[in-house]
Amino acid sequence: MMTENKHKNDRSVMILRRLARGIGTLMASLWLFIVVMSIFTESTAMDPESAIMAILIFSSIFGVIVAWFRELEGGIILLIVAIAHSTFAFIVAGHNTGLAMLISGGPFFLIGSLFIATWRRSKKLHVSANDI
Repeated sequence: MMTENKHKNDRSVMILRRLARGIGTLMASLWLFIVVMSIFTESTAMDPESAIMAILIFSSIFGVIVAWFRELEGGIILLIVAIAHSTFAFIVAGHNTGLAMLISGGPFFLIGSLFIATWRRSKKLHVSANDI
């Protein structure tokens, strides 16, 4: 009975980890695609707004990469990046500010929270990232 319960808990960590990694990789890839396409399609020089957005996007990608190997540290980076994305959207969005904040920062807040939850649960159950 104890082994069955431990296996079920290990499975929940595995599902959380895969969900966090999958959504994180998908979002980072989407933002990277947006940056690459804007570089190829826009012929104008980079303005400060675009430069800040590029820094935020590369910080998001960095956070996801770190979280693949160190869930707590990557999750914290992603939470900070989510706040930065939302703050930036609040400042530059002309209208529908709430929606802009939710779309730009919300996914990274969710991903960071998932990575932190995975770290917390795996530490509680003593499950290594290499075991799954």
